[in-house]
Amino acid sequence: MKRLALTAAAVVATLGIASPASAVHEGSVYEAQLWPLNDSGASGTVEITVSDDGETMTVGVSADGLNLDGPHAMHIHGIVDGENVASSVCPTAADDADGDGIVDVLEGAPRYGGVQLSLTTEGDTSPESALAIERFPAGTSIDYERSGIPIPDALKPNLGKLHVVVHGVDENGNGTLDLDQDVRSSLTPDLPREGTAPAACGTLAAVATGPVQTGAGGLATDASTSNAAAGLAAAAIGAVALTATRRRRPAGQSAQ
Repeated sequence: MKRLALTAAAVVATLGIASPASAVHEGSVYEAQLWPLNDSGASGTVEITVSDDGETMTVGVSADGLNLDGPHAMHIHGIVDGENVASSVCPTAADDADGDGIVDVLEGAPRYGGVQLSLTTEGDTSPESALAIERFPAGTSIDYERSGIPIPDALKPNLGKLHVVVHGVDENGNGTLDLDQDVRSSLTPDLPREGTAPAACGTLAAVATGPVQTGAGGLATDASTSNAAAGLAAAAIGAVALTATRRRRPAGQSAQ
């Protein structure tokens, strides 16, 4: 039986059948569900579609219920060290290290990492624009879509390890960004904490991969490729099993 399993595995490997977990970066689609942080009331979804050449992406963010009627900086966060990208998670109330009732941006950073891309409405999308609040969506709801956002090389095969974070919460109940708030942002004294505290966070996950070559002069979607691969694998394993059964059958005994 062990030999049979090894032989079947070898046949599958020879056929070049890829595991469903092996994603194709070009043309892939990622989604995230946004969950509220700091009692912001926010909820929403994120969809990212990678371009066919894998160099840029289109990002859509839809969110509502935000308690701050003001600017909302939005970023793709990740724990990145050079070319190494570690899996990250969204923070929770337990990450409020100083116990003041607000998980500020630096308290959340160990969970979701630093800013890797700024989801601005125009202009630069690098981390250098992380605090350019005049170039982010504003209001109690967000309907954002931007295409052509360049993807840094380290992130290309690792989008499923990243997070989208929407910032901006109303702490004092006046509904707007209180620029005179005594508590300043943990990132810069130029902004109140309201302006940068995370309001919602979502983990990106691949929901589809791009088309791949079928070997017959055409392209197949991830679904058709997976189905074809599963069929070939089953056929290959079945053939090996039948051969093994025949070899074990006593001489002179025919198949029923």
